[in-house]
Amino acid sequence: MGKSTFFNRLIGHKKAITEDVPGVTRDRNYGEFDFDGRDFILVDTGGFEPEGTELITSLVKEHIHAAIEESTIIIFLLDGRAGLLPEDREIASLLRKHNKPIFYVVNKVDSQKRETDLADFYTLGAETIYGVSSAHGLGIGELLDDIVRITPLQDIVSTDEALGIKIAFVGRPNTGKSSLVNRLLGSDRMIVSDIPGTTRDAIDSMVEYEGKTFTVIDTAGLRRKSRISVKVEEYSVMSALQSINRADVVNLVIDGYEGIGHQDATIAHLVTTNGKGMAILVNKHDLMDRESTVEEYKRVVRERLPHVDFAPVLFTSAITGENVEQILKTDMLSYRQLTKKISTPKLNKAFEEFTNRLSLPVIKGKQIKIFYVSQLKSVPPTFIIFANYPESIPENYRRYLDNAMRDKFGFKGVPLRLFFRKRQSH
Repeated sequence: MGKSTFFNRLIGHKKAITEDVPGVTRDRNYGEFDFDGRDFILVDTGGFEPEGTELITSLVKEHIHAAIEESTIIIFLLDGRAGLLPEDREIASLLRKHNKPIFYVVNKVDSQKRETDLADFYTLGAETIYGVSSAHGLGIGELLDDIVRITPLQDIVSTDEALGIKIAFVGRPNTGKSSLVNRLLGSDRMIVSDIPGTTRDAIDSMVEYEGKTFTVIDTAGLRRKSRISVKVEEYSVMSALQSINRADVVNLVIDGYEGIGHQDATIAHLVTTNGKGMAILVNKHDLMDRESTVEEYKRVVRERLPHVDFAPVLFTSAITGENVEQILKTDMLSYRQLTKKISTPKLNKAFEEFTNRLSLPVIKGKQIKIFYVSQLKSVPPTFIIFANYPESIPENYRRYLDNAMRDKFGFKGVPLRLFFRKRQSH
């Protein structure tokens, strides 16, 4: 019916796999987009087969139920070419049991003739049926307008200044996130107060450390048990994305005893994509094999998570309290790096040193030159580099400049953005 094509249309790029074969999407797929000043997280699920008995169908159904539980709005996508099917009525009945807003969207409505075929879909009991074409973008705007209309703005209780440095703890299930947070908040000396967060069902804790205020972001995934009856995946990707978006610095909690998993790399990628400061917490250090030294384990972390080699690694234990207080110190340093600004003269002098140390390559007989560098913004630190042939600067030289920037100015614990642009001719 084109769920993945619809998903890709909304988020603006091809992230979901799109094939003309039923059941291609089995796990949940998450994407972010904004419309009319609102930020949304979209979840693409596998095809819903209510009477399916195969194991894979059962797992898909569990993922769908999990996605529905963590969502606030349901988009029921139907196939305009296939017409109304008997199973569509059953799915509609199941969705209504969740008592959440449902948007009935009929895809593949590419012509005026097919719009007349929407009448059958009104028998599902919907007041409005949206005819769209995911392939051509028809009807999408009207649908999003109505979604925005019923989406309340989140209540902002406190200003960013009052919240201080916002830190979040994310990771796979059972890595000890909740235990670490509780240990961190367990000292009466450190706790200042509890304040309502920007989401209605979250409580954020304010902590003071070395004269700085921290807001520890606690989402539904940290302290509240899932309402999902089938235990599929307790960890909520939705909650993690929301926590990452709200935070200044994100602590990726890894189970040191179990090791690094694929999902850890996915979460790390989300953190860097969102331009947040980051620390890697190898938790449960008290359970780890002491024959494996800290340095050896750090090497493994770097090998498994090479794209976040800028992030400091801490070995923690919620049971013994090892390095728990160090988390705040590390996050504070990352925040300072995240907000750092470097003057244009300092930048250009540094880049002169970088290019003298390692010359820019000659491409097809043309010497590449960097003329000018300036900082575009902080959070994350973003720089624009003007050159005569920016498109010809090879990837290995770009990595060299990234590393040289870190060696010169620090930036530990934060991603850097280096944009290469052609200098405009005068």
